[in-house]
Amino acid sequence: MSACTLLVRCGCAGGGKGALVSDEVSLTLSTSNTQTLFSEEGGGMVVRRLTPRECERLQGFPDDWTKIPYRGKPADECPDGPRYKAIGNSMAVPVMRWIGERIAMAEAGEIA
Repeated sequence: MSACTLLVRCGCAGGGKGALVSDEVSLTLSTSNTQTLFSEEGGGMVVRRLTPRECERLQGFPDDWTKIPYRGKPADECPDGPRYKAIGNSMAVPVMRWIGERIAMAEAGEIA
């Protein structure tokens, strides 16, 4: 397993548990206690915070969408705090798109 591993419980026969690792997509989490985002440092388990990029992907934003010039500094020096705040104050893009499309369909008389 890599240094940052996501343990999840899958619905496999026998209640299979295993490590899923991905740098490209956000993996699905469940409400079960059998999963943890963690980093193995110093022989112990430390909970790992989601990165701003992971949070952007979960909300449906392009990578580094919130990495903008901040307080006179270039975008490359944008701190994580304002990025987390912007993401937390946003709404998931796919959900907002779906709601907008349903409103348009209702106004066009396509749905009641």
